[in-house]
Amino acid sequence: MTYGFEPVYERFRKQAPPTFEGKTDPMVEEDWLRLVEAIFDHMELNDRQRISCAAHLLKLEARIWWDVVKQTRGLNTMTWADFIQAFSKKYYSAAVLATKVDEFVTLVQGNLSVTNYAQKFDKLAKFSPEVVPTEALQVQRFMRGLKPMNSRDVKMTSAEVVSYAEVLDKALEAEYLEDRIRKDNAARREAH
Repeated sequence: MTYGFEPVYERFRKQAPPTFEGKTDPMVEEDWLRLVEAIFDHMELNDRQRISCAAHLLKLEARIWWDVVKQTRGLNTMTWADFIQAFSKKYYSAAVLATKVDEFVTLVQGNLSVTNYAQKFDKLAKFSPEVVPTEALQVQRFMRGLKPMNSRDVKMTSAEVVSYAEVLDKALEAEYLEDRIRKDNAARREAH
C-alpha cells in the first residue's frame, strides 16, 4: 500500500516506532500499544495498514505469537480491534493483571519523589479501574499512599480538594516547601 509515492510502511518506519518482543509486563505492552496507536492515528491508517505495520514490529516471542495468530485467524477480515483483543488476551493475562492491581493497592510513596510516585500511581491505576472508578476514590487512594507529612500538608492547605490534578499540585508544592525547610535547617546547623 502506498501513500502518495511512498509505501505506507516506509512512512511508518520513519516515525521510529518501537518494536515489541513479547515480554509479560503489562506496562511494557501498554506503552508499546499506546505509542504505536499514536503513530497510526497521526498517519490516519486503516485497519489493514495498522495490522500490517504492527506485525512488522513484533520480534522474538511476540513474532511467534503472531505467526500462530496468522495460522488460526482470517487476516483478510481481521480489524484493528480484533488485533487488540487478541493481543490483550495474550499479554494481559488475569494473573499478571492481578499482580498489577495488588501492586497498585499497596503502592506508597516511600523514598520516591512525589513526581515519581504520581507516575507510578498513574501507570498502575490503568490496570485497576475497579479500585478507583471515580476521581474521588482516585484522590483518596493517592492521598493514602503519600508520605504522612505530604498528606498532612495537602489536607491542611485546602478545605476540599476536588480533583486529582489539584491533589498532585498540592503534594508537589508540599514536597518543594519541605525540601526548602530541610535545606534551611541544614544551612543553619552549618552556620553554628
